[in-house]
Amino acid sequence: MVVRVLALISISVLVLGGLFLLLRPAPPDTSPGERSFDLEIRDNGMSPEEISVHEGDRVTLNITAERPVEIHVHGYNLEEEVEPGKDTEILFEAELTGRFPMEDHDTEAELGVLVVEPR
Repeated sequence: MVVRVLALISISVLVLGGLFLLLRPAPPDTSPGERSFDLEIRDNGMSPEEISVHEGDRVTLNITAERPVEIHVHGYNLEEEVEPGKDTEILFEAELTGRFPMEDHDTEAELGVLVVEPR
């Protein structure tokens, strides 16, 4: 009887161990990626208001605006003129982590925020 119980326990442990190995979640992908965002500037704000990326990501911001605006991404010292009716593209690698305001350089009004999370 004891041998049977030990055999059942051993088989159960092997089956559960095998199921764990088969069904466990995959580890998160930690390699840098390509991130692209479509941003619209109107009514003195940006939509979406916040964008998030990870350190090392290559980021593309596709920006449209209803009026002329010079967008400035603090921390990265990126500045770009955006003309109404024209798509403007800003490309950069997210090397610094933190929260970085994105503002209208002429009025200094904050339009939104870039969040760069550590990898």
